[in-house]
Amino acid sequence: MQSTDWSPKQCGHRVLALGLVVLIVGSMFASVAAAQSAIGFRKAEVSATTVTVGENVTVSAEAVNVGDSGGGYTFEFERDRVRFERIRATIPANDDRRVSTNISFDEPGTYRISVNGNRAGSVTVQPARARVTSTNESQRRIDARANGVSATEPTAFDIPPSNRTFALQNWSTTTGQTAFQQYLTEYTNRSEVPGTLPSPEHSTLLGVIDVESDDGFEESTMRIGVNDSVLANSTLERDEVTVYQRNDTVWEPLSTSVAAQQENRTVYEATATRGTTYALGRLTADIAIENTSYGTTASADGPRLYIEARLRNAAPIAGTYTGVMRVNGESVNRMTVAVPGSGDANLSVTHVVTEAGSYNLKLNRTSVGSVFISESQAAATQRTESTPGSEAPTGTAAKTATPAGDSGDDGGSVENPLPSTVFGINTLYVIGGLAIALAAFVAILLLLRRGGDGGGGKPETFDPF
Repeated sequence: MQSTDWSPKQCGHRVLALGLVVLIVGSMFASVAAAQSAIGFRKAEVSATTVTVGENVTVSAEAVNVGDSGGGYTFEFERDRVRFERIRATIPANDDRRVSTNISFDEPGTYRISVNGNRAGSVTVQPARARVTSTNESQRRIDARANGVSATEPTAFDIPPSNRTFALQNWSTTTGQTAFQQYLTEYTNRSEVPGTLPSPEHSTLLGVIDVESDDGFEESTMRIGVNDSVLANSTLERDEVTVYQRNDTVWEPLSTSVAAQQENRTVYEATATRGTTYALGRLTADIAIENTSYGTTASADGPRLYIEARLRNAAPIAGTYTGVMRVNGESVNRMTVAVPGSGDANLSVTHVVTEAGSYNLKLNRTSVGSVFISESQAAATQRTESTPGSEAPTGTAAKTATPAGDSGDDGGSVENPLPSTVFGINTLYVIGGLAIALAAFVAILLLLRRGGDGGGGKPETFDPF
């Protein structure tokens, strides 16, 4: 091969050309490298750190392009280092992009979420949880969710703590379903409660809880904390407080107990039977006599006085009414009846008297009227009870009927051996008639004896017998 001799000038030209080539190629690689490195990861985050099974969590991430040209960037989302989503985004020059995706969890536990190896957050998954979704001075709204729980056993929720004067602390519910959602709203201002509450004249309320749910509801046990200062201002004693549940237009009391005494706060517990509105405090019935009637009826013991009343309850809470019957100012009998909320009931109370006279009747303090019992009415029930199918004797001394199971022995009285009637005629009349007839017969016989001797002068010692 023939060697080539380059002059110094040719060598310089060739070195310069090679340098230009290297510079061009290097600038190309540098520009490519600069374009790729202009896009960088910024941050990642999760929308919630505590959720229920099956509830979605939103994972978001951002990247920024500080270069002079646009480019592409790939976001890789991972749960415990296992990729569950991959998103490719184009980012213009001097701009940023935010991408999001959702993830849910089938099992309880704690999961680490990351994007492109950068931590987004840890998510704790529970079968059930409650969180506050909104609050203001007069109300607090709580979202209770459950998934994968028992349909027949209670699901317990610990309500986020609060320094409110009236606050729900625990909620344990059975719905008959394995997944459900309920909304619980606390009210401290009665004017904001949906629906109708009992009027202030019939109620002293410390607070109200309203429950909304599109799912089933079988039973729920609640614990409600009330500041002692609120109790003091209400004039209610601690043991007078009751939880009531609304049933259509009326309110039903629930068995309520003091579950705990905390610092400056009393906690009450009650178990509800329906998803509705609950009021804590005291409701009172308002029962009045609407109208009355009175009179007498016959009885085996004597004339029976009676008072009947129609009662009306103006309050939407059931109550009882005790009616005391007063006769001539004396309390003689009483009767207690239950009157439903916003409803009516009948009351009847009686008393037996045995003497004739005028009787003034009152029901409690309400004057009802007067009844007069005659001698014949008082005596009629004291006569001897007749045999079924026969009439009671008349014109004889009264005799008290013997009560069932009583021997009737009065310690010396002897029953009259004569029959009460002879051929339907009173025995006394028969005996009297026979006596009169016998006397008349003797008188006639004597007259005949005196006028029948003809003046013959029979001896005075003559005896026709």
